[in-house]
Amino acid sequence: MDLIHNLPQQYRQDPWVLALADAILGVLEDQSAQALEIRAQLSLETITWALEIEERLAGIVPPAGATLESRRSVLAARYRSSGKVSVETIQAVADAWRNGEVEVSFPSGHILVKFVNSIGVPADLGDLQDALARLIPAHLACMYEFLYRTWLQGGAYTWGELSGRTWEELRSGTLPE
Repeated sequence: MDLIHNLPQQYRQDPWVLALADAILGVLEDQSAQALEIRAQLSLETITWALEIEERLAGIVPPAGATLESRRSVLAARYRSSGKVSVETIQAVADAWRNGEVEVSFPSGHILVKFVNSIGVPADLGDLQDALARLIPAHLACMYEFLYRTWLQGGAYTWGELSGRTWEELRSGTLPE
């Protein structure tokens, strides 16, 4: 209790002064906790209750049942999509998406968005497509390239060996050797 130690010696044992100092410390601790909570709302990584406010300011209406991570990704993409459009800007918006690594390039007069570390069509693809559609000029085509596991990559299995397995097991590569 630094507050008590800063008082003159004769007041440090007074019950009324101690009660008043205790009340003041309670208020100061509450204000300190609130300040830390507000600081957490300033980062897209930790925002919770202020997310609705930021979405409204950015003109975003999240779909019903959207996860907190998905909503944060959409907001980050919206913030990154301002200014001159370039491959770097598109890459920055794509990097805000949290469901896989994406590489953006501009081959042959169109934009190519390639998913490099997730197999199949990634979850929340619509959110990424919406963010990029807002950013990319209408005269440029945007193509998406996905990774798929081919039969050769799946291993040498017979239909009988795969009959008790799911497509998800084959897609993810979790089949027994």
